[in-house]
Amino acid sequence: MTQQTPERNMPPVAPALEGEPVAPPENSRFVVKPMSDVEVSVGRNIQARRMFTAAEGRFESSFQFVLYNVLPVGETNVRHIHEDIEKVYYFLKGNAEIDCGPWRTTATAGDFLFFPADIAHQIYSKGPDDLEFIVCAAQTAGDARGMSDGGLIDAAD
Repeated sequence: MTQQTPERNMPPVAPALEGEPVAPPENSRFVVKPMSDVEVSVGRNIQARRMFTAAEGRFESSFQFVLYNVLPVGETNVRHIHEDIEKVYYFLKGNAEIDCGPWRTTATAGDFLFFPADIAHQIYSKGPDDLEFIVCAAQTAGDARGMSDGGLIDAAD
């Protein structure tokens, strides 16, 4: 079922492209990087391709990095915490068991996962296929609360 987005939530219409499209110049803010150009690094049981880092950005952004990860079946990454980095995961393949703070949940291909900053987390690849996922990480805009208030949303927020 497709849901129609109300017009008030739509971005403004941009003017039509004039002329023929051309490749972006080297000094443009537009960044494209083929996965084949990025080496795989292996650490903490996970294979990662660091597709983007803040240092490569040619524009102002709160993004810190974008990863393409493969976690083999039966493996887990090390439980870790980012004090001022929030992350969005998109699962491409496989099944995951995820610990976030004191909670545990699952995710599968097609699911998105949002990790707030300052909460310990860990991912386990349940199989039957290796877990493949993309991680986009951004610097928090304010003070991260993590688990300081129990990790629950206050009704006043």
